[in-house]
Amino acid sequence: MDIVALSTGLSQAQVQMDAATQVQKLAMDSAESQGKALTEMMGETITDPALGAKVDILA
Repeated sequence: MDIVALSTGLSQAQVQMDAATQVQKLAMDSAESQGKALTEMMGETITDPALGAKVDILA
């Protein structure tokens, strides 16, 4: 096998792997920020901690 072709192929594979890693990091960062926003939103919506503690089963 030609050394130049082998080198080019390995280089392209490394670039593809690096690109995939960067996309994964962006996805993870996005999921983390969405989770933080959801947690914050849920904390703001609960105004009464006793709300939902009792259930009226006779209604």
